[in-house]
Amino acid sequence: MSFLKGVLAGLAIGYLTAPRSGKETRDKLTQRVNDLQDQWDEGVAQVKSQIDSLVGNAENKVDQYANRAEKKVDHYKNEVQSGYNKERAKNAYNNKVDDVADAAKSGINNAEDALKIS
Repeated sequence: MSFLKGVLAGLAIGYLTAPRSGKETRDKLTQRVNDLQDQWDEGVAQVKSQIDSLVGNAENKVDQYANRAEKKVDHYKNEVQSGYNKERAKNAYNNKVDDVADAAKSGINNAEDALKIS
């Protein structure tokens, strides 16, 4: 920033000491200030455009990563749900086998009692 101030001060001194009339010098200074303002505005517009582009790219990346994370969460959720369902099915099957075994044992005991001679 100091460099820019130095350049502007040097330009102003150069214009003020130049062998021109006051009106010509003022017109020249006004034109130069207008040119600098236009260049400044153009630079600011370019920076804004680049920032907007970077923000847009960042938003797209965030959306991509969010979608990937959501898919992973859904995948693991489905795996857990599937494992839970398999565990429930296994427990239900084992309980049914135990019930059938108990019924068979009871039936055998009843048959033994029926075959005994008193």
